[in-house]
Amino acid sequence: MNTDLIDFFNITLRFTHIVAAIMWIGNSLLFTWMELNLLKRDDDKNLIGYMDMLHGGGVFHLQKRVLKPDTIPTPLHWFYWQSYTTWISGFFLLITYFFTRADTLMLDPSKTDMGSTGAILISLAGIFGGWIAYDLYWRSPLQKFLKTGAVVWIFLVILYAIGLNSVFNGRAMFLQVGMTLGSFMTANVFFHIIPNQRKFMKALREGKEHNLNVGKAAKFRSLSNHYITFPVIFLMLSGHYPVLYGSDNRVIILSIIIGSLIIIKHMMNKRNTFKPWLAVFFLTAIGGTAAIVAAIKLPTSDKPEIVDPQVAAGEEAFSLLGCTACHQAADTSIAPGLAGLFGKERELADGTVVTVDEAYIRESILVAPAKVAKGFAPAMPLYQGVIPDTQVDQLVAYLKQF
Repeated sequence: MNTDLIDFFNITLRFTHIVAAIMWIGNSLLFTWMELNLLKRDDDKNLIGYMDMLHGGGVFHLQKRVLKPDTIPTPLHWFYWQSYTTWISGFFLLITYFFTRADTLMLDPSKTDMGSTGAILISLAGIFGGWIAYDLYWRSPLQKFLKTGAVVWIFLVILYAIGLNSVFNGRAMFLQVGMTLGSFMTANVFFHIIPNQRKFMKALREGKEHNLNVGKAAKFRSLSNHYITFPVIFLMLSGHYPVLYGSDNRVIILSIIIGSLIIIKHMMNKRNTFKPWLAVFFLTAIGGTAAIVAAIKLPTSDKPEIVDPQVAAGEEAFSLLGCTACHQAADTSIAPGLAGLFGKERELADGTVVTVDEAYIRESILVAPAKVAKGFAPAMPLYQGVIPDTQVDQLVAYLKQF
């Protein structure tokens, strides 16, 4: 597919995806908050709960009621297209942007020689196969053990991430886990939440009683989505932060993110019933952040020790100057990969081919827009006159052996 066409689909689908996700997640968070904060009243047996909300210069009187067949309100607003649009746009984005360049954007060449087809099959199997496993689990009698099930599924997601990490690059692994969990959320809406709501509404129109058990089944899946929300948002944004997915300890980082955000969301839900909720909230946020920073800095046993002081100084400068925010071993959507770069030929945006030698690396550091690698935007700022020659020498030494 033409690169310009891919970029056009990318920006169009990303815009649609983000706007739809904001609408969906906003609705989800608001409705769950209302569910958790409804007030009770004993003088009306058909009143499940009520609340008053101030917004836009007026007061909204909200009630959640057991309906009678002759009291079905019209019009009755349903909320599901936001979820479907989020998933559809995200899936087409996956196809048009990632699947068309799966060998470079998804796979890690230092881990596997697998081709694009293999990467695509793994991605699809994870999304659709994962949903089948997830759905079967929560349809089984095991659903009665809610807390145990939540822990089991967090553990399974971590195992899934470990498996993906054996072939995918860090960015693709984070996004694939996010896409998989997001797919679970939309599938919950499509296969459970909306069908159950249609079921009891159909019964009401036929003159039958309001079946609260059917509504509870929809509510259970909705609450499941609610707790996945924060991790999914974070994982889908993580593609912009190579410092997270570029770490050798990326699976540990992903695990900390998911666990911490679920605890934080739970504390937000418990603010009216659990007195130390705010302390736990901040301790989790601070502790999780500290754990992620420690994981980023944690050395790996298979990483060779740098003995050349010039190279060691270059590695430190590479980190201090923030180069890791864009540049990683493998290609990302932001910048070309650096692994084994020195001595190779590189095609530029203007169609010319250059050999990556010391002069090219030095020029790319100081005046990056002068020679832009094909498929990438001239986004790197100028460093000429900003960093001293000694530091440039150190960076060149480090990048030569990257």
